[in-house]
Amino acid sequence: MSILVTLNIRVYISDMKTSAPKRNYQMKARAKAKEQTGQAIIAAAVQLWKDYPLHEITLEQVAEQAGVTVRTVLRRFESKEGLFQASLEQEAHAVAQQRNASIAKDVPTALQGLLADYEAFGEANIRTLRVEEELPIAHQILQKGRQFHRDWCAQVFADHLPPQGDPDYDIRLMAFYSATDVYQWKVLRKDFGKSKKATYQIMHQLVQGLIEQNQ
Repeated sequence: MSILVTLNIRVYISDMKTSAPKRNYQMKARAKAKEQTGQAIIAAAVQLWKDYPLHEITLEQVAEQAGVTVRTVLRRFESKEGLFQASLEQEAHAVAQQRNASIAKDVPTALQGLLADYEAFGEANIRTLRVEEELPIAHQILQKGRQFHRDWCAQVFADHLPPQGDPDYDIRLMAFYSATDVYQWKVLRKDFGKSKKATYQIMHQLVQGLIEQNQ
């Protein structure tokens, strides 16, 4: 093998060793940028959902708030329904973590976490309720929310419920569900204008009454 060929091979191998880390870095940077873009779009969708009725939100609004194009939104989530499903699933996961952190403590702490969640998302949930029969995505969102709240009640009030399988289990569980439902919050905070403190006190009395009744 000639010296020239040997040198060329060595240069080629050296270039491969140099370019491989560079390509890996570029791929990681692109993946990170893609993830950041997706998170920006989701954050924009969630914020708009807090502020506007679901059926009034457009992809143009989401794209503008996220600083991207509508084409980018569609390329990532395919449709408005896909975007909101991904956005609210992620937000529900964050809320679940927040609520679950208080479950092992006590009922008052759990209620405080619940009401903090309602203060942030309660009005959006109520607006979504109004269009549930019209929009399939609204129905999906609310059904997941109902199941999540039922599971939350089952964990928070587990010590005050009969064993699963008992004929009274579901009745007592749904009593706790009704006492802590977002619509209960809406009646107190929005319809009657009660303060956060008064809303907590009333809801706590409702729950405490159920606990004492079940003892």
